[in-house]
Amino acid sequence: MLNWIGPEAERIRVAFTKVFGANPQPFGNAALRIGGFSDGKDGVQWNVAYHPDDERLWVGVNLEGMQYDDWPIARMIERELKEPSLVELVKNDPGLADVQLLWRRDYWQANSRPAIEERIIESKALGDLDNEVWRGSLIQALACLDKRRKYRGRGRQTVTLPNGTPVEGEVSPHLTFEYFAQNPTSYEDFFREAKGRMQNLHKWLKDRAARPIKF
Repeated sequence: MLNWIGPEAERIRVAFTKVFGANPQPFGNAALRIGGFSDGKDGVQWNVAYHPDDERLWVGVNLEGMQYDDWPIARMIERELKEPSLVELVKNDPGLADVQLLWRRDYWQANSRPAIEERIIESKALGDLDNEVWRGSLIQALACLDKRRKYRGRGRQTVTLPNGTPVEGEVSPHLTFEYFAQNPTSYEDFFREAKGRMQNLHKWLKDRAARPIKF
């Protein structure tokens, strides 16, 4: 699947397995020129990605707007709107300041997600994030889910294709936190450094997206 990346794909896969565990799941395609591996977990995932043209490399903590166990992304958004905690987390963990927040709007055609002009909801370094911007991005992300189903399903919006054509269709929010390599000594070293830096963020997102405990 990642043959178009060349021999780096196998080196990245091996390093990913050593740091994040067995059975890495490949993703990406040659058209986007971005490919990598995720841990394949339902809900919050670790992933790594690589751009062969400019050799950009990054580690991500990812939560897609998918059903999984009753739409964990909806639980996370609802909890953060009610009681925001991300900005405080970053304040107490300065190592997260250089991590990039990326909220995306995914537009669905069957199983593909074509490019749209409205794709980016918010993109900002966590060190520059404040509660007002975070809340605004959460509201936009929630609007990408189906209000009639208590936000447990894809929403419908009118979006714009790259050629300027407006279309109406299903959308969903997609949250990623990304940490980019600066001068990595090796794939494995960078992945270990990034995982250590982002571990609290990964735990925070899992906790915010988890099912409520019932007694």
